[in-house]
Amino acid sequence: MRRIFRHICGAVFLGVLALGAVSCEEEPVVPDPELIMAKNTVSSKKGSQFLSVVTPGAWTLSSDADWVQIIPEKGRGSSHSIALCYDANKEESSRKANIVLQAEGKEIVLTLVQNPASHDETPEFNGEPNTRKGWMELPETLEDDGLNFFWHNMTITGYTGRNYSFYWDYSNLVSRWVAYPLNTTLRGSGSRSDAWGYDPLVPASKQPNVTSTFRGGWARGHQIPSADRLNYSANVATFYGTNMTPQNYNFNGEIWARLEESVRNWAFKSDTLYVVTGCVVNEKSSRTTDIDGKSIAIPVAYYKAVLAYNKSQEANGGYRGCAVYLDHTTPASETVKRNHASVMSIRDLENKLGMNLFVNLPGAVGESAANAVETENPNTVSWWW
Repeated sequence: MRRIFRHICGAVFLGVLALGAVSCEEEPVVPDPELIMAKNTVSSKKGSQFLSVVTPGAWTLSSDADWVQIIPEKGRGSSHSIALCYDANKEESSRKANIVLQAEGKEIVLTLVQNPASHDETPEFNGEPNTRKGWMELPETLEDDGLNFFWHNMTITGYTGRNYSFYWDYSNLVSRWVAYPLNTTLRGSGSRSDAWGYDPLVPASKQPNVTSTFRGGWARGHQIPSADRLNYSANVATFYGTNMTPQNYNFNGEIWARLEESVRNWAFKSDTLYVVTGCVVNEKSSRTTDIDGKSIAIPVAYYKAVLAYNKSQEANGGYRGCAVYLDHTTPASETVKRNHASVMSIRDLENKLGMNLFVNLPGAVGESAANAVETENPNTVSWWW
């Protein structure tokens, strides 16, 4: 009966009175399937990455190139651990492979490009030694620190671009920082995916296995929070091992969670908020392990630095800044608010960390305005509180 009447809700039929009330409930809409490939261009070396398929029903994957293998090629329901393996390219020209997803009566094609042997632009581990980007949220990176810069993209309504960037530490198996833009549009809509898994940009052997909690009772602490990316495929990326650090459970669920909520509130009253979340690892850091026995450093502190941009603000090119530094031993019952010991200027945080945050700000607003933004004490600015 619902099929007959669902498109004519509110119309009057003689038979309706006899049959009683008719439900106007719509049939659920099945979302279009998605195929997500983390890296569209890869090294000439033999390697692999993960594919993600997002669909409620059955799916098949195939390739038109014999140098590509997909494992598994068939399945049902969403999966984020499909291996895309490729052989070494020994030729002097690049080559392409079309990866084809068939699901829900639709076909999606993504193209994988493999560099030629003589022109390999993708460094080891697919990382980059410095940012080479103009994104406002990015901190400084160095050529010789042994860390690699990566980023994930996303597509949501009205936006196609970066999800978040991270600076990977292979020795300690944590991201030293994660950086991203945030506003109501970029947050998107949806719910928590809990899709714990490996980051396809970094070899599984070089990141923690976060399908279970860290040994010793340490929580899997997000750097970019799940609640800051609600569209499904963007949210899945927040559950990668490269976004997690071992965090005290109470710290994670209380003071840190309240700070994350404050950052979201700042974003919602900004045109865009540029966020850096980082962890501090040093000689005082103890270590824990994942379920595979890989050793991971436990940060001694965490920080957040943010730039709020509002085009209606005339001063300093529309920017204002705030920074927070929390020792991992900070009592979980505390709340970060005005005049809390953790609140400081961006410049003070830079001096504490020994690094340069928001390297692209001077180029956008000039040295004088950038200095004013970075040295202003946020405790004196009511906008934050």
